[in-house]
Amino acid sequence: MPDRVITEWAGAYTIIRAQPDQVTIWTDPAGACPIYTVRSDDGALTWGSSSRALASLSRAEVDEAWLAAFLADPYAEITGSAFSGVTLVPPGTRLVLADGQVKELTQIWTRTPRRWSEAVDQLRSTLAASVQVRMTGIVAADLSGGMDSTTLAVLAARHRAVNAVTAHPAEVTSGGDLDHARVTAAAHPTMRHVLMPLTDDHLPYRGLDTLPSTDEPAPSTVTWAMLSAQFELLADIGVTCHLTGDGGDTLFLPPPVYLADLARRGRWLRLAADAQGWARLRRTSPWPLIAQAIRGQAPSTAAAAPGWLTAHAAHLSSTSRAEVKMPELRDHADRDLITRTRFTARTAHTENQLADAFGIAMHNPYLDARLLDITLGVHGWLRGSPRQYKPLLSAATAGLLPETVRSRAAKGTFVGDHHQGLRRNLHHVLDLADGRLAGRGLITLDKLRSEIHMAAAGRNIHWGHLQRVLAAEVWLRSLESARPVDWAMPTNVSAT
Repeated sequence: MPDRVITEWAGAYTIIRAQPDQVTIWTDPAGACPIYTVRSDDGALTWGSSSRALASLSRAEVDEAWLAAFLADPYAEITGSAFSGVTLVPPGTRLVLADGQVKELTQIWTRTPRRWSEAVDQLRSTLAASVQVRMTGIVAADLSGGMDSTTLAVLAARHRAVNAVTAHPAEVTSGGDLDHARVTAAAHPTMRHVLMPLTDDHLPYRGLDTLPSTDEPAPSTVTWAMLSAQFELLADIGVTCHLTGDGGDTLFLPPPVYLADLARRGRWLRLAADAQGWARLRRTSPWPLIAQAIRGQAPSTAAAAPGWLTAHAAHLSSTSRAEVKMPELRDHADRDLITRTRFTARTAHTENQLADAFGIAMHNPYLDARLLDITLGVHGWLRGSPRQYKPLLSAATAGLLPETVRSRAAKGTFVGDHHQGLRRNLHHVLDLADGRLAGRGLITLDKLRSEIHMAAAGRNIHWGHLQRVLAAEVWLRSLESARPVDWAMPTNVSAT
């Protein structure tokens, strides 16, 4: 089987070829369909798609070094797993197993350069195919009013009836996201517009004791009240397949790391123009961006480690860093795109596990390997721009979306909900802070509590840090209450 099959087809997939004397696995380059391996007590090497399930074979415990790296910088530990001894097979590789051993592990995916027009045409057709291949059962799609989710909802409605879900504050019945969603729904007779009014019952930081266990902390943990309500709504109307726009920002809204690539190529006029454009958006001076680019340094996309991380956790984090297997790439923008996509895809896998608990297959087409391959084919300074919002996706959706949606540069945010939700659930969140992570010596409780109080009071904080530490705490507790994974040996199975 040729290695190119890993990006030949639409959808997210891993390829397994089982033969009498060996098993060959081609892993998904984007990481949306992870494969893990573990050695069980009898020494056998076992592979599977769930690290938590595999951990039960060897009675593996949570890997504290991985957990510390997740708290410090989740991008840093993409090649590991949250359980000791359970290893993630690197994305975009060919793994050959024979006699219970790794016979071969080869990086097989690399960048294929494309012209802009070629990438736009391929992106348009592949997006359509990525949606079509998932259209089974009763289908729903997010319809937030933004470009990413609207594109998928419209493509789905071209094939069959689709339930398009728009969440909105109960007291807001028009304007902003709602109006853009209604314009789209009105233009497609096969689209049933399902409104989901949000009340105080759906605020963030509520209902955190009810999450199913997953392979690692789920990004949507703190918004579980809203997400679980949406899953219940979808299940009530019989939905079995749900499309989300997760990964769209990762793929099509890159940070300006490509400025260093412009400097390396001596494209000084473009560098100066784009640095000024990004600085204007950020209301800062362009000179630091230009200086970094000339030194060959890409602007960092990661925030500094949280102040409540202990020295012990910082040390564990540094010892757990592993070299990520990637294609041979010179450009900062290309490496950054792969890193961020694989992080987003890996964590989206946990969201899909949450949906499984409601009998819903959740899909994230923007995290398909073929879409990553196409996007990576054009240079970073073409993928991102301070002057145009998502230029590649915008070009690919010309004539598909209502122009009012396609020309949007942003959509509504819910930061106010986080402040309000934290105030309403402050006592419970403070109790969560004094939990398993503190007991493991990974966080400084007083500093974390202080940050929680500041956020509840309306102060600006790094929400990503707070959401991550709470997700990790809730996840550790969910593992304690989870039903053990049962394994059964299949009968009458023959390799082909």
